[in-house]
Amino acid sequence: MPSGRAFLLSSRGFWAITLAFCAVEMAVVAFAYQRNTDQRQLAEQVALVRESTTVVWHLSARSGAISGTEFPAPPAIPDPQHAWLTNVLQALRTGGAVHALDSTAAHLPPVESTDARLALTDAIVRWSSFSRLNAREPGSDAAYDELRTLGATLSGLGVLLAEKRDIAGREAMLLVVLAIGSCVAAFLTVGTLLLRQTRRFERSGRLMRSMMNQIGAGVCILGSTDKIADANRAACRMLGRPRRDLRGRRLGDILKENDGVWTGERPDGMPLAIERIPGTIESENGPLRIVTLLDVTARHLTAECLQHLANHDSLTGLPNRGFLEGHFKRELARCNQEGLILGVAVIDLDGFKPVNDTYGHAVGDELLVLVAQRFTAALRIRDLIARTGGDEFVGVFPDVGNRDSLAFLGERLLGVFDQPFMVHGHSISLGGSIGLAIAPEDGADQDSLLRSADAAMYRAKRTGKRRLYLAAVTDPGRVA
Repeated sequence: MPSGRAFLLSSRGFWAITLAFCAVEMAVVAFAYQRNTDQRQLAEQVALVRESTTVVWHLSARSGAISGTEFPAPPAIPDPQHAWLTNVLQALRTGGAVHALDSTAAHLPPVESTDARLALTDAIVRWSSFSRLNAREPGSDAAYDELRTLGATLSGLGVLLAEKRDIAGREAMLLVVLAIGSCVAAFLTVGTLLLRQTRRFERSGRLMRSMMNQIGAGVCILGSTDKIADANRAACRMLGRPRRDLRGRRLGDILKENDGVWTGERPDGMPLAIERIPGTIESENGPLRIVTLLDVTARHLTAECLQHLANHDSLTGLPNRGFLEGHFKRELARCNQEGLILGVAVIDLDGFKPVNDTYGHAVGDELLVLVAQRFTAALRIRDLIARTGGDEFVGVFPDVGNRDSLAFLGERLLGVFDQPFMVHGHSISLGGSIGLAIAPEDGADQDSLLRSADAAMYRAKRTGKRRLYLAAVTDPGRVA
């Protein structure tokens, strides 16, 4: 036998008990209302029967003023009391509307109990006999004997109906008390069950929250609109926000999806990468939607770092030859598709080898980094420059418009050598030779364009000038 503490009730069972109490309460109230109606109707019947008894005794009292041999003439107009008494007896037998002596209207139901109907039938027979005898011999002793017998019969009928009225009143009062008692019992029972259910849900909620907080991965419970209803400690720690700030917000408001990984920043500025695993769990209120958060920030940053290292030069940070090939093909295809002109530059540093021989490779490496920074500052937003060798660079310039615009960009790149470079306390002057080509005039593919630009760069070097040289393949010996 389970103890009261261990007793658990399902939600369906709780509502079944509640509905059962409501049904019982409604039935008791309905019975009480019916008995109260019966009591009121019986009270009306008793009142009219007593008034009828008074009228009958009043009529029978007239017989004392008449001798046995003297009979009054029948009245030209029927006695209204006779008509009223006939209507009352008819209403008591079959039901219907009738007026009391004070002209109050009442709608009587028929007398229902067996003993009362027998008394009513006897009264109707007596009244009919009186009416017949009085019509044949007005004021006769036989007629008034019937009338006095009718008075006694109506008096007995009034007693019977009064007893029925009192019984109905007691039953109605008993049902009212029962209704009040059942209401109190229902309130206490349902309240106790509801309190137990509430405590049970609270314990279940605390247990679930405790279990969630013990999980190392972040767990968020989602509501019907994908808003966070609750989150465990790991999720709060992972997202860098307290539980109160997470509730009512969507994960999409905090993180953005990128190739299946949700990325963003914590409030302290640290990067964040999370994998989401949706699922459901069963609870007291039915299935709950949850999402498990796995912190993959380290792996994501490592992958980005590896991707960056694979596509960029480790010294200068510029794109390398591998990244240049893919980017070159994409931009060339886009420009061909949209009818744009693509410019290409091949850059070779002048006088870089003596710097390595004089100052050492550390100074030379630092010099390359500074040159790369100046190149990057001189580019437009969509332009790209890559390091393809020791002191060799290649630039790709989408949508240059024409050859003069490309020449202007080449002059901006040569302008980075106007000022000397300060490296480890040494002021180093450096020059560069640039060869330019445009697509599709100087080549329709990557190899032909790079060959044209490379040939232009060597022509610039052969002019014998070392710093500010710009040559174009299609122009014979045009030098800037």
